[in-house]
Amino acid sequence: MKKVLLFTAALISLTQFAAATTTMEGDTTILFNNKRIKVSETTDRVKVKVYELTNSGDSVESEKVFEGIYKDGRSYETRRNTKSFTISVPSWNRDYDPHWAGFGVGFANFSDASLSLNDVDGVSLNSGKSLDYNLNVFEKAYPISRNGWAVVTGLGMRWTRYRLDKNEYFKEIDGVTALLPAPEGVTYKSSKLGTTHITIPLLLEWQNPHRKSELFFSAGLVGAIKTWSSSKVVYRDSEGDKHKQKMDSGMNIRPFNIDVLIQGGLDNVGFYARYSPMTMFEKNKGPELHPVSIGLQFHF
Repeated sequence: MKKVLLFTAALISLTQFAAATTTMEGDTTILFNNKRIKVSETTDRVKVKVYELTNSGDSVESEKVFEGIYKDGRSYETRRNTKSFTISVPSWNRDYDPHWAGFGVGFANFSDASLSLNDVDGVSLNSGKSLDYNLNVFEKAYPISRNGWAVVTGLGMRWTRYRLDKNEYFKEIDGVTALLPAPEGVTYKSSKLGTTHITIPLLLEWQNPHRKSELFFSAGLVGAIKTWSSSKVVYRDSEGDKHKQKMDSGMNIRPFNIDVLIQGGLDNVGFYARYSPMTMFEKNKGPELHPVSIGLQFHF
């Protein structure tokens, strides 16, 4: 019934404004939400009546649900039954199915600020064996439009393994991370730089609101908190024995980074492209490398 009072108060304000500008008497009838609202006004009072409508659209006196008379700053109200008079507020789809949680794998690489790949600042990768793994375990959507738009956030983990293409490895020397050649006589079977991050997205997603096929696109920022990093090599000695050696950890990799993420797909399968406008290493403490990756994501 509070909504009735608010609505009638708005009508009273309009009719009082009309009374202040003219002294003519008249009636106003409004059809709204299966109700007929009749406002009668004179120079000294306003009367508001609210009726239920029959299927034919006619008002019936016995089904009057509200009557109010407003005169000289006083109100006299009568409620004839307990039927509610509500104003429906549009609601958006709360069963929104966001696309963050899931497992993904892609190819990782480095670029410069102009998105040129490979042999960036002296670092060359084996692109086919440099991989990006994503395990996103939590997601939450906040719909902002009935047309399929929502803000999406969540939580995940990312493991990235960059495999060097040359007989080199990363190591921190005098506070600066450098790419060093293998010792004389040693040929690395593999040399990898590995990182692990906790990821927190803030994405704007659109998906087909009709749900015949769940086509979706999303884009936004992903915060990445580093939890681990290391430089490791694998080689065989002169006697053919295999060795795995950790060369360094830490290596001035930024403790926090921000990525730009673009996603798109159909139903539970999508692609993603990721680029970091920030360099992997802290400023002036390593090569100027921007992490990039592209891959497939399978959503839960």
